[in-house]
Amino acid sequence: MKAFAKVSPCVCLLGPINIDITLPIDKYPSEGGDGLCDSYSIETGGVVANTAIVLAKLGAKAQLIGCMGDDIWAEMVSDAFGVTGVDVSGVSTIPGLATGLNIAIVTPSGERTFFNAWGANNWVEPDKLPLDLIARADMLQVTGHPVTRESNRSVLLEAIDIARSANVPVSMDTSLRPVMEQTSEILSLIPQLAICVVGYEEGRHLTDEQDPYAIARNIVSRGPNLVAVKLGGGGCIVATAEEHTMLTTHEVKTLDTTGAGDSFTAGIIFGWLSQMSIGATAMLANLLGALATTVWGAGTKLPGADNVITYLSSMDYHDRSEHDAHEITLMLKASHRLHGSNL
Repeated sequence: MKAFAKVSPCVCLLGPINIDITLPIDKYPSEGGDGLCDSYSIETGGVVANTAIVLAKLGAKAQLIGCMGDDIWAEMVSDAFGVTGVDVSGVSTIPGLATGLNIAIVTPSGERTFFNAWGANNWVEPDKLPLDLIARADMLQVTGHPVTRESNRSVLLEAIDIARSANVPVSMDTSLRPVMEQTSEILSLIPQLAICVVGYEEGRHLTDEQDPYAIARNIVSRGPNLVAVKLGGGGCIVATAEEHTMLTTHEVKTLDTTGAGDSFTAGIIFGWLSQMSIGATAMLANLLGALATTVWGAGTKLPGADNVITYLSSMDYHDRSEHDAHEITLMLKASHRLHGSNL
């Protein structure tokens, strides 16, 4: 399946919707001790929810499918999506359940450890999820997390079936825990994907390869049109069957890595659907991932088109990178003009 150029693509995103509480601490306490911090951040979160916010900020139509509870967090979640332009007509409120809650503990290096309560993200009422929206989208974006729970797994598989029946390409950010816990399930899904985004550790586990290029080639050989391997502070590799590119990370002041991978994925999706070159797609994704680390928390704080264009205008270019940056800038400005705004 080939991508087609789309100035303002519609992406349906199925996955968990959370409230993220981010706590920056100096060090982890021993069991029973105290972990102290001077401040905290409360934001909307969740893997696909974060990706939806960044896509909307880039100028795409992001339509979220998922569930939230009827607790005090639900209004905050709805307001956050409204502010960023995410379509939540596919999000259902489940009476008696709590909205998903994720506590992120962040150490001075910017690395974070998550404590997660699924709440309404346990899709105990699958009929509340309007999967019919998928057939009208330009892409379905999912995460590997639903394969770790039986009720969620069946919904994920149904969603992918609907997308493939309607000739809607599927993108997946595999995520580390699902890869480690449900390796064979993730491997069975990879041939059905147009885009596969993996972290280095995930890719190594899935392919038994050590070299990032070999990981990308191995996954491409299984069926996806495009594979992106996230290398954390080392940048990324983006590959198709015909070509590949590797980019080092951008120099930024890292505060918190929460949402960096989700922002990276948004860049890959936007670039592919906009039919950008592989170099421009990788540059956009890499830059979004880097900019996401410069703020505490994720959600509404994650970067968008204006942040990307500002950063690109400050870069010192050479050869190919200048061409890729120009391509990104033109596409982002065209997408926003379509929505009646200027960058």
